[in-house]
Amino acid sequence: YGYTGENYRAGRSESTGEVSMKTIKAFAVSLLLCALTIVGLHLYSGRGFSAEGKAGTWVSDAKSQSGSTLKKMAADENAVLIFGSSELRHGQGSGFHGDTIFDGADMDPIYVGKAGYQSLTHAITLGAVGSQAANKKAVLIVSPQWFKENGVKSTAFEAAFSEEEYIALLENPDISQETKDYINGRLQNIMADNETMSERVKKDREWYQPKDDNTAEQLGWLEQKKADFHKILLEEKNNYKVMAEALMDGISNHRSKESGAKLSQATWEQLRKEAETEGHKLSDGNDYGMFDSVYKGTYQTLIANGKHKNPKYTLDSMEFSDLECFLSICREEGIEPLVVILPFNGYWYDYTELTAEERSTFYEKIRCIAEDYGVQCADLSGNEYTEYYFEDNSHPALKGLVDLNEAIYEFYRKDKTE
Repeated sequence: YGYTGENYRAGRSESTGEVSMKTIKAFAVSLLLCALTIVGLHLYSGRGFSAEGKAGTWVSDAKSQSGSTLKKMAADENAVLIFGSSELRHGQGSGFHGDTIFDGADMDPIYVGKAGYQSLTHAITLGAVGSQAANKKAVLIVSPQWFKENGVKSTAFEAAFSEEEYIALLENPDISQETKDYINGRLQNIMADNETMSERVKKDREWYQPKDDNTAEQLGWLEQKKADFHKILLEEKNNYKVMAEALMDGISNHRSKESGAKLSQATWEQLRKEAETEGHKLSDGNDYGMFDSVYKGTYQTLIANGKHKNPKYTLDSMEFSDLECFLSICREEGIEPLVVILPFNGYWYDYTELTAEERSTFYEKIRCIAEDYGVQCADLSGNEYTEYYFEDNSHPALKGLVDLNEAIYEFYRKDKTE
């Protein structure tokens, strides 16, 4: 038929060339789309969040561990960094939580933390972002349940640890070497059983802790580039996490109300009346000052079985030193702090046999530390037996949340003339 082997090979070669060219074009298009997606994600995630929106009272690991996100939020002159633990989440949507009370107010709260976050984690975060805080005020909500022998549990600390924020603290010239040495020592202790994290923070100190040109070896060119890339990668990764969690949780920069309204004394009085009414419905069926549903669901059985007696709190807790570290960073960053002392639930802790006298020693030591640093306290410890103050054995609810939020707001308003 006139179709020789040479013709066949030539045709096959031409066909193979066409396929190869199509493959290359498809790969190039895919690469371009991938690049555009990455750039788009970078631009979207890099916008950050405003403290004016619901993002402020959003309780999120991703937000709390993203120093770049917190810096952008803290640049708002009406923003207040509010550091806490599990109490930040409890009561959401109840009408007494900050997510409702401060929506539309002239103060823009930035909640940092959740269960497992304590003074040491918050000290690192503040050392990373405090220089960007336009309002120069911060609140630390201190839970008396923090004061176990070793302070924060290693597992909780490691879960809350932000390498991005730790690096920013190491690079911050405002933070003294003494403070950095204390934090480095605590990390070495807490991470002793976690070889991977121990090696990571050791490398961070090698790469990012400022060195004396005359006495310390500087990083080589290649090592410096690796350090720069690692830092950028951490920031990008954390920005993506914030974006993803925000999308899943429906968080945006939009308020549900107009902003700028001042909260009057009448507002707080009305909220207390509403808390009293709600408390009658939720908490009148038990003798432990907590919600009936929580009591019946968890604590009734514990009490019947004599569980959770003699909790191991101690005045020698490392948490007190971590608290001092946080206040030292406030001083070094020129930030005015408010220390909020939450109360024990007196009814529950009487049952556990931690006496009122013993409990008072923890409050007193916190007050003494605050006084030593010249720091204002919002002392709520006198409410151990106040009706409708707790959700469970420890977390404030109803009147407790009203008092907590009022104390924070009054601190924000202090020294404002308008």
